Amino acid sequence: MSEIDEFFRRVERRFRELEDTMRQMIESALNEIRLERLEKPYFAESIEPLYNMRDLGDRLVIHIDLPYCSEGNIDVWFEDNKMHIRAALKCKLDISEWSERYRGVEVKEYNLVLPLPFKPQPDKVRSRVKRGVLEIIIYK
Repeated sequence: MSEIDEFFRRVERRFRELEDTMRQMIESALNEIRLERLEKPYFAESIEPLYNMRDLGDRLVIHIDLPYCSEGNIDVWFEDNKMHIRAALKCKLDISEWSERYRGVEVKEYNLVLPLPFKPQPDKVRSRVKRGVLEIIIYK
């Protein structure tokens, strides 16, 4: 066997050793991250609720889905052309039940900021809550 062949065999062996060492280090780091995620649940402050907005010409009708909220814990206010909604949940909600993607994520309130097509007048706003859905009607 020539010296060149021997040199390339040693270089190849060294690369395999480095590759194995790097693979072990990466797997170890990933395992630590996975364990950290399982040990420490992430507490999000809020989650954005689902909503539907319809412009009916003379009024704007907005339905906001707020499950697990009580009626007295919902705050609605307006700033310029934006509507702000903050609704506290009855208790912390583990949303990992809804999706594996959010495993360990808990929220304590809904928070939503909706841009509106016009600046609403507070005396022309009506709202009600029925079965966990907040309905807001803004008359033009």
